[in-house]
Amino acid sequence: MKIRASAGIWLLVGALVCIIFLVLALFLIVFPQRSKISDVEEKIDAVETSIQTEMNRLNQLRQYEKDPEQFTRQIEVIKERIPEQVELADIIEQIDHAAEESGLDFFSFTPQTPVAAQGFYVVTCETVFNGRYFNLVEFFNHIERLPRSVKVVYLNIAPGDAGLPYLEITIRFRAFFTSDKGVEQLVTGGAAPAPTGGAEGGQ
Repeated sequence: MKIRASAGIWLLVGALVCIIFLVLALFLIVFPQRSKISDVEEKIDAVETSIQTEMNRLNQLRQYEKDPEQFTRQIEVIKERIPEQVELADIIEQIDHAAEESGLDFFSFTPQTPVAAQGFYVVTCETVFNGRYFNLVEFFNHIERLPRSVKVVYLNIAPGDAGLPYLEITIRFRAFFTSDKGVEQLVTGGAAPAPTGGAEGGQ
């Protein structure tokens, strides 16, 4: 019985030693190798991304070779969407047209002092409209299609004076331009009134 008990103890000790060796092997060999494999996979992904970027550039250059004038056309589109001067009247006209097409009543337009930002100039304009929710949805669709780059940065909706479903809608826009020409006139001229051509009451 003592021999069997002693043999069982040695077997248990041997099993524990094997488990310890396996655990040490995991920590010293397997886990570090997995970490290295993960680092290699990340580097491979980065290289593949870089290769794809360069392929895209190459394809773009080939397109330019086939049609060299397209670069000039793209510049003209950018100049139209981000003009040289602030052209506040143009901003009002485009927003007014979008409001009229969507059935919103353009109530007020208040520009802030333009500021420089990352090589461009930005003018922020706060506008107030009256209309219904579905008129507002249509208005945003028209804003997306404006020839000039106009970005919505704030929206507030409140019940209109006539009660629901009519709404008072306050929207803050940002428009971009490339030089400070005309900025001084905008600063000294004060807030611009809203146009009178907006649709009545949100149809």
